[in-house]
Amino acid sequence: MGTDRAPLFVRLPAPLLTELDARIESDGRTKQAVVEDLLSQQLQAPPSETVDVVDLTTVAALLGVSERDVLDRIAGGDFPARRFGAHWRFSRAAVAAWLHGTDPIDDRRTGFTTT
Repeated sequence: MGTDRAPLFVRLPAPLLTELDARIESDGRTKQAVVEDLLSQQLQAPPSETVDVVDLTTVAALLGVSERDVLDRIAGGDFPARRFGAHWRFSRAAVAAWLHGTDPIDDRRTGFTTT
């Protein structure tokens, strides 16, 4: 990387931030260096053909909410999920898009909002 730098401000789920802090501590590198490396690897990697599928417990932990909160969003039709028998499955990418995006069909904000 050159000396041209621009600030990047992001909010991360608490579990990911904990993992990032642990990586920084174990590697002895700066947060900036670790994030640069991770982004560089991700942006240079070919698009994945596989979908990272996770379960209800993982999604709830990722979002930092209860499983009941996730199930309530699903019941309200406001969450990307698929049911297989008695089990719910989620695309990690779809959950991230939902959290940070707009529903392209209903043209409305998605994710958790403050009331």
